[in-house]
Amino acid sequence: MKILHIIFSDEGGAAIGLRRLHEALKLKKIESEIFYFREFIKCKKNFLLYISSNILWWSQKILKKIIINIFTKFGHKESISMNIISPINYQKIINKKKPDIVHLHWIGNEMISAKSISNINKPVIWTMHDMWPFCGTEHFVNNNRFSQGYKGVNRPPRERGIDLNKIIWKLKKKYFLKKRIHIICPSKWIGDRVEKSLMFKNQKKSIIPYILNLQEWKIQNKKKIQSKHLKNNSKTVIFFSATSSVNHRKGFSYLYEAIEKYLDKDEYYLLVAGVKPNLFEKITIEKRFIGQLTSQKEINLAYNLADIYVMPSIMESFGQVYIEAGICGIPSVAFRKTAAEDIIQHKKNGYLANYKSSKDLAFGIDWIKIKSKKDSQMSTKIRKYTNKKFSAGANIEKIILLYKKNLANVD
Repeated sequence: MKILHIIFSDEGGAAIGLRRLHEALKLKKIESEIFYFREFIKCKKNFLLYISSNILWWSQKILKKIIINIFTKFGHKESISMNIISPINYQKIINKKKPDIVHLHWIGNEMISAKSISNINKPVIWTMHDMWPFCGTEHFVNNNRFSQGYKGVNRPPRERGIDLNKIIWKLKKKYFLKKRIHIICPSKWIGDRVEKSLMFKNQKKSIIPYILNLQEWKIQNKKKIQSKHLKNNSKTVIFFSATSSVNHRKGFSYLYEAIEKYLDKDEYYLLVAGVKPNLFEKITIEKRFIGQLTSQKEINLAYNLADIYVMPSIMESFGQVYIEAGICGIPSVAFRKTAAEDIIQHKKNGYLANYKSSKDLAFGIDWIKIKSKKDSQMSTKIRKYTNKKFSAGANIEKIILLYKKNLANVD
């Protein structure tokens, strides 16, 4: 059995999750191949293909900018994807690679059209890394247009001009409703939204979390490495990381408010990795920004420097960072009513704060600090729970069985 995974690039949370799945499949002797769109169109071996694909891709990106700057207004700074035209011939690529299953992942940023997806002549699995597959141009939304239909009466008041979301949603609906697609939902949070969506409510769905390999993650001597890498190792280290932490969805503003208004600043040290949040410089606490983490060793070290992992995301399809922290024995603090509820057991391996409450977020951070000092086995328990629920060993057979059923056209 051969699986062809299709994704935009090798960067970001979706790509990290895919690589872990890819490696787990290979260990099970499943032939797995990843097609990275961004890398493909960078290749100059076929110069004509390189020129044509880049012209088509950049033309869509320029068109998108023109539309959103002149003809419509969204009222938010979230990234959007139209995906009107495929810059490359995917069916030709699929025919050449001869997979048994095509597994779609994050495919936004104008890389493939809805029509091209509907024309794939192999069984299709699609992991919902965000909400874009069943919405308009949006990757995450906090309204119900995806379940009610994109109509003029339910358009958000802040939007103006051409209803681009309505146009793209109708285009997707035209092609997706006639295509048999098995949906993988990494969490109940996004699973509930898929179930309510007009786009995919009648498609087969499975809830299977992202996975990780226990052997890649080590619990290190915290006091020793804190003493070596941090100026002040007597404080409780709060760790926040996100590849797009400037995005309001990641919730750094709530952590900022929790620290500034409710926490004792003399007791905590803030460590931030990834993209520097807009409010980072304004926060009046001892802190350090360590930038992008590029290797497994760096990532593992960063988690082990921390005492508490905090990412108060308000919308997330899963949240791999919570299981990365967990496998390193680090408790997490996050909000309720998000995908974090699938990972964090309240007051066991972390704390689930009331949604969008900076005050309760701060209470949770204080609660974890006290609990960790009382329970010397807390890190071991957290690691054991995370491995039991989110390891490749616990989940890879579910995915392989799903592949086999779709290959045999069995529900």
